[in-house]
Amino acid sequence: MGGIAGPREVHDDVGRLTVSVFPFSMVKDVSLTLAAVPACYILADHATAYIGETGNAGRRLGEHSGDPLKAFAREVYVISGYQRAWFDKTAAIYLQFRLTQIAEQANLVDILKGTNPQVLELPNHKRASLDHFVEHGERLLFDAGCRVLRSNFASQRRKPEAVDTDMAMAADDNRPMQIDVMDLSPLGNELELDYCDLWARGYPVRDGFVVTAGSEVRSLVNQSVNPILHTRRAELAAADALSPIPGIQDRGRLRVAVCFPSAAIAAKVVTGAHVNSGVWVNRRYPKPILIAD
Repeated sequence: MGGIAGPREVHDDVGRLTVSVFPFSMVKDVSLTLAAVPACYILADHATAYIGETGNAGRRLGEHSGDPLKAFAREVYVISGYQRAWFDKTAAIYLQFRLTQIAEQANLVDILKGTNPQVLELPNHKRASLDHFVEHGERLLFDAGCRVLRSNFASQRRKPEAVDTDMAMAADDNRPMQIDVMDLSPLGNELELDYCDLWARGYPVRDGFVVTAGSEVRSLVNQSVNPILHTRRAELAAADALSPIPGIQDRGRLRVAVCFPSAAIAAKVVTGAHVNSGVWVNRRYPKPILIAD
């Protein structure tokens, strides 16, 4: 439909998705063909991306074309149902949330956000179907030339930031933690702990990292940890901030929220191991959990 520099469309006969791609400068020319089309979309150049969702792609993209904050965009990638196959607002919202997670973890470009992507409470069978959309959408986006989620270009891969250097940790280790802080976790932005099978949730704040009440704390402590971890564990015990879990011997549960000087220190105290902040990851399947006291 005009060559690699013009509008193009990518789909296959296996899935029910299509990715429409066109230069951002052509939004007004193609908006009528996307009128009333539910979609997840990506505005991108080589350094920045904006991931959105809409029930009317033509109208929403037209609005973006007049927004100075979106002037960075060079290409538009629109994910919708192939030949008007089933793809509704729920699917668009879910793709926006998951593709934003994937893009942030890939760290290939800066992710520009308006409001945080919405987190939907969905039954498992519905979420499983939408995860197929996510996987299929990733492949189509790559084939369409989108390098927001993954890239073959070595020049685009960013060097990981150094974490837990001795000097940085020494400075943080001298800062006190705050026990029984007010827990105001940002909706949909909690991180989960990826360490063994411990269940823990947390989120960054201006002065540190809050681990929410209800999170599990591993009872054992590895020999490789900094001695101050034992001091912090003793402070939690003295404040009656830890309670046993009936029938389980290898972990306790935080009775209150605790603000640690950093995400790395929070991870060490909770796991009892010499880990870094990388064990706090985005929640793949965010859903509420009820904890009986």
